[in-house]
Amino acid sequence: MLDLIRFAIAILPLAAYTNVLGLIRLRKSPTVLSGSMDMVLLGLAVMGFVAIGPIELFFPRAAYSLLGIWVWGVLITLYFFILMLIALNTPARLVVYGLDAESLKAQVRETLIQNEIHAEWLGSMVEVPELGLRACIEDAGRHCVSQIHSAGQQQNLPGWFTLERLLVQKLKTTAINQRHHAVVWLAISFALFGLAAFMISNDLPRLQQAMSSMFERD
Repeated sequence: MLDLIRFAIAILPLAAYTNVLGLIRLRKSPTVLSGSMDMVLLGLAVMGFVAIGPIELFFPRAAYSLLGIWVWGVLITLYFFILMLIALNTPARLVVYGLDAESLKAQVRETLIQNEIHAEWLGSMVEVPELGLRACIEDAGRHCVSQIHSAGQQQNLPGWFTLERLLVQKLKTTAINQRHHAVVWLAISFALFGLAAFMISNDLPRLQQAMSSMFERD
C-alpha cells in the first residue's frame, strides 16, 4: 500500500522547484543560470524522494542511537555537500531560460561584438581566445531553454564568469513573453502543494506514527 504521508513529503521540494520555474518564466527578460546552480536546484527538487528512498533505506541506526533525530540533519547536510561537490566539478555551462539555441547564439555574438571581443565561429561552436574558452550552443530542453557549455578540457573559469556577466547585462534589454509557460508551471506547482497538503491534513495521526517509525531505534 502506498504511504501517502511519505509521498506528500517527497513532492514538497518538487512543488517548490516547479514554482521557481514558473516564477522564472514570468520574467520579462531571459534568465541566465550557471550550470552548477541549475544542477543544485534540480538536486534540491528530488531531495524529498532521496530522503524517503536511499537515505531511509540505508538509515544509520547506530548513529541514531547516539545523535537521536539530529542524525537526519547530518544526513541532509551530507546530501547537500555531495550535491555541491558534484555541481562544482561539472564542466562549465550556462543555462538560459527564455531563448532557444539560435536566439542565444545571436545574443552571444552581439555581446562579444559590443564588447570588442574577438571570437571564431564554426556552426554552433565558438572559440574566444581572449576569454580562454571554447563552447557549444545548443537547446537544453523544450519551450525555449538553451545552454552554452564547454567543449574541450582547456577552459578558463574566469573567462566563463566574464561571459556570464556580459551575457546577463545584454539579456536585461531583451524582451520575451513566456507567461503561457509560466501559467503551466505555476499550475503544476499549486497542484503539487495542494496534493501534499491534502495528504498530510487528511491523516495527521498517521503522520505522527510515520515519523515515530522513521526514527525508531533497533
